[in-house]
Amino acid sequence: MKTDTRTLQSRTGATPLKKSLPVAILLASTATAVDAAMLEEVIVTAQKREQNLQDVGVSVTAFSGNQIKEFGFTNSVDVVAQTPNLSFGTPTGEGNNVSLTLRGVGLSDFNDNNEGPVAVYVDEVYISALSGVTFQLFDLQRIEVLRGPQGTLYGRNTTGGLMHFVSNKPTKEAEGYVDLTVAENSQFKLEGAISGSLTDNMQGRLSYAHNEYEGYVENRGPGKHDPNDADNHAARGQLAIQPTQNLNILLNAHASKNDANASAWQHESTYSPDGGVTSLALPANVDFYGTCPGCDAFGYVDNDDDPWAGAYDRDGDLVVENSGGSVHLDWEIGSHFTLTSITAYENFKRHYDEDTDISPFKIVHNTYTSDIDQFTQELRLTGELDRLHWVAGAFYYDHQVDGGFQIDASGIGYIIGDANYTQDTESWSVFGQAEYELADSWVLIGGLRYTDEERELDYLSQELNGLLPPGFNTMYDYDDTITHDNVTGKLELDWHPSDTTLVYASVSLGTKSAGFNTGVLDDTGVFGNTVRADVDYDEEELTSYEIGVKADIFGGTSRINAAAFYYDYSDFQAFAFVNLNQVIFNTDATVSGAELEFTSSPIEGLHIMLGAAYLDAEAQDIPLNDGSGIVRDRDMTLAPEFSMNGLIRYEWPAFSGRLAVQTDFTWQDDTYFDIQNHPASQQKSYDVWNARVSYTGGSDKWSVAGFVNNVFEEEYRVYSFDVTNLFGFNQVAYGHPRWAGVTVNYNW
Repeated sequence: MKTDTRTLQSRTGATPLKKSLPVAILLASTATAVDAAMLEEVIVTAQKREQNLQDVGVSVTAFSGNQIKEFGFTNSVDVVAQTPNLSFGTPTGEGNNVSLTLRGVGLSDFNDNNEGPVAVYVDEVYISALSGVTFQLFDLQRIEVLRGPQGTLYGRNTTGGLMHFVSNKPTKEAEGYVDLTVAENSQFKLEGAISGSLTDNMQGRLSYAHNEYEGYVENRGPGKHDPNDADNHAARGQLAIQPTQNLNILLNAHASKNDANASAWQHESTYSPDGGVTSLALPANVDFYGTCPGCDAFGYVDNDDDPWAGAYDRDGDLVVENSGGSVHLDWEIGSHFTLTSITAYENFKRHYDEDTDISPFKIVHNTYTSDIDQFTQELRLTGELDRLHWVAGAFYYDHQVDGGFQIDASGIGYIIGDANYTQDTESWSVFGQAEYELADSWVLIGGLRYTDEERELDYLSQELNGLLPPGFNTMYDYDDTITHDNVTGKLELDWHPSDTTLVYASVSLGTKSAGFNTGVLDDTGVFGNTVRADVDYDEEELTSYEIGVKADIFGGTSRINAAAFYYDYSDFQAFAFVNLNQVIFNTDATVSGAELEFTSSPIEGLHIMLGAAYLDAEAQDIPLNDGSGIVRDRDMTLAPEFSMNGLIRYEWPAFSGRLAVQTDFTWQDDTYFDIQNHPASQQKSYDVWNARVSYTGGSDKWSVAGFVNNVFEEEYRVYSFDVTNLFGFNQVAYGHPRWAGVTVNYNW
């Protein structure tokens, strides 16, 4: 799609762009050479067309390929550290299904049939599977994070916002690069790409990445391996074809696999002094369960005070595979219209063995499997006429999940719960958005989207250990269908008081699909009691009211972007863990907050980026887990009240090349991992600092860099899972320890 150079020039006074500039850290790209202390324009596709970020009335953080490398981002969730009001959790351990939370909007359920409210796209293709959200980053042009509901142009499951990862495309000129990293824990990371013309109207690009390291958690138990290692492989092939001057076709095929020993939960003994209402860390001298001082209900305690060591009797084998492809077609019809078609297929497979009890004994072992297929088709037509720019389109989505899990507590003479299910989802939608220049400094934007969806679940859970009455092993047999439709939309008014300032105000509506709970469902009354009316839950709706400003200041050497918002959140899909079952239920919530981001290049070679966020996210009427019916308001999970991030980088000429030093940090306030807000599920405020020194040769063809991540070896939790009422302990996942290494790059 062509850049609207007329609009860019009229609003910024800049020379029309000849080609798209790489997107940079939110407001500016970090220069690769010592140049004038002026910030470059940033081009994003947040509204499905190329625009100057400063002209887009959406709160966006963006990273270029250079920044991805300079920050040391290895996988998709690393972006969280430098994105205000974006958080993540790992309910089933590192490298596994991830929970993304943006402005307090997220979902901690880890079942494979669910989809998160922060949508993830790769090259304009929606990634439905939670197991597909964590992936290796390589050969990327940019990453965009859009805050707030994006229900008009992107549709369902964007109540929180979305993350978009865009690959480097094939080039006419021959080019390529190789990156090699060696680091602690025997890390070996290799990344590279080669690109160029195959014929006059055909270009190709082949990209590959491999990342492996040994487990950084010491296993003191009878298990075979040290957990939390990695063995990632990923490849992408692209073919760009121009059959005619007005038609461009991009073919994309990709595959990846991670074969790891994951989920090194840390064991924390806990207790509830009030019968299940509150969970607390168990003092080391208290024998609460009659097993031993400081021990859980089974008589085990991990008291080495080392967050990167534990005793495990089962290797946490984790295999996640993804394969797929897409056909992207752009056809320019005359001088005013462009037709775009994106046809895509994705497959995701996951197998995961968990040492759930986090001890050297066989008490509870969980196993999860899933096979997910998705097909998507998007058609959209864009056009522009005088002061009007518009887009209209249709989207089709077909999603099939074949999933299951087993909870094996036979080691203590208890349940072997075996659940298997299939879930089929079919959705279609039509949408349109128009942008009209009311005057030279005023722009009105409006859009609507209609979505129709049907979801069917066929579920069966059985007890295989013979604990049910003779002749019975079925715990739950369920087959039902949900159908619903909705209308989402957006209304926005932009004001340009000057060529370098945008003030905007918007109202937008987003939705997340209705769904089914697929935990250990049981209506026998022996192990639990699931009310059938609670298996399905309603769709959630979020109405966002937002104001913002984007401005170049100090003569173009600095930029400031700020946004404030209020969310009216209806039927929020809250998540809680009750006995052996994870449950999603609907309630209401209110969220308000703000982001402030500042980027500056005050002198040649010096680049500064600072971000700050405030968040007040409260879920209403959360019931206690003791069945008393008492409800109370609670802070939403993974939603710290305050957070900050930043980077300082200085680069100067040296030894016929350039030297650069850099430090970046992230800090966040207290946060909860459980909607009940138990003290045992709280992470206190913490900060993490990274450092990097690099040298680039005078020809710009090679560079070498040394880095240290988590310089001060901060011990911080990235998730915890409270099973106090069942077993008397808390599952705790910690972030990486200090990690140092060297990266060598060569490009041509």
